[in-house]
Amino acid sequence: MPDMVSNPLREALQNALKTIEPLIHDMQDALNTPAKNFHTGRVWTGPVAKTFDGELDRHNGRVQHAGETILNDLRWQITRTAVEVTEQQALEISRRYDL
Repeated sequence: MPDMVSNPLREALQNALKTIEPLIHDMQDALNTPAKNFHTGRVWTGPVAKTFDGELDRHNGRVQHAGETILNDLRWQITRTAVEVTEQQALEISRRYDL
């Protein structure tokens, strides 16, 4: 039986998750907090403010959804990626993905 080694693709995916997860949460928080504050009606009022509030809510929702979709897709891909592979497979994976 060939020697098994850590899968470099799985490690790269896990590192990507560790890198982007806090960035995505920072981005979500950076938009979510002002959107909540604006929604109170104490920041700006009037018909234009109401229109802006609706657009801000839509954009905030899109950012929240997109961020979670990216993280969930990455987590799902990690679960589908073998923990260990043969040395030959590890070399092929490293070459293929320039790892």
